[in-house]
Amino acid sequence: MSQTEEQKPKKKSDLIPRLTTAIVAIPILLGIIFYTPAIGFFALIAAAATISAWEYIRITCAKTLPVLPYVVTVLTFILVSVQYFLPEHLLTGLMGVSVALFLFTLFGYKDQDQATRHLSSGITAMIYGGLMLGCFALMREHTGRLGPLFVIMMLGIIWGSDTGAYFVGRAFGKHKLYPAVSPNKSIEGALGGVVTSVALVFGFNALFASLSEHWVPLTVTQIFLLAIPGNILGQLGDLCESLIKRAHGVKDSGTIIRGHGGMLDRIDALILASPWFYIFVTHFYTVPV
Repeated sequence: MSQTEEQKPKKKSDLIPRLTTAIVAIPILLGIIFYTPAIGFFALIAAAATISAWEYIRITCAKTLPVLPYVVTVLTFILVSVQYFLPEHLLTGLMGVSVALFLFTLFGYKDQDQATRHLSSGITAMIYGGLMLGCFALMREHTGRLGPLFVIMMLGIIWGSDTGAYFVGRAFGKHKLYPAVSPNKSIEGALGGVVTSVALVFGFNALFASLSEHWVPLTVTQIFLLAIPGNILGQLGDLCESLIKRAHGVKDSGTIIRGHGGMLDRIDALILASPWFYIFVTHFYTVPV
């Protein structure tokens, strides 16, 4: 079946579910960002991280070892919790969950031919779906009362990039970005995404300076340092998730979000960008006391 044939019915059947999900989810997300303490935001990120790890393992290993997603999901939650509450013990936590996964592999099943595949997929899921996304919760914690504003700005970098890349790509896209992994993306669209992200950070920076007396305006250098690497990592995250799905012949990572596929389908760009966002606020921005 051609790509066109697959997309046509999806556009008709998924439009209303997509709109309904957005109408319901966006106010809830904004409420969590602005009206819950940092621990509430951590709970949201921890849930997204464990679901992402679950989806990754189900894509890569569920057919050969159905119980593995449950084990990896529990270990991912433990690891993300250690990362947030006991960051000084993160290395110990990573070693602990790795040992637990090795022991499960050693005693848990008989198919030794798949042992290394399951081990590597499990550890990758905990780091990719867990620790990398967990950096977003750490970023919110580190920025204190400015945390909600930084969350909005950094989500703007990711989601604004998608919008800019889509419209620029449709209008001017002629050169394929990486057709073997994502045939619809163009170099022109990718550049449009970068420009959109930079413009949004300029806009948010000016808006937040006018709304909050605590906001320390970003310099032009800081804006580019935040937006461009964050955008590039986000676009690479999108490509990486496409690669994972193509490698296993999967169209969507899951169905948890009606009309939108799985969790990984929605936050793939945020996963790779989150560590950079955390590095930025801890090394290149002075958070007011």
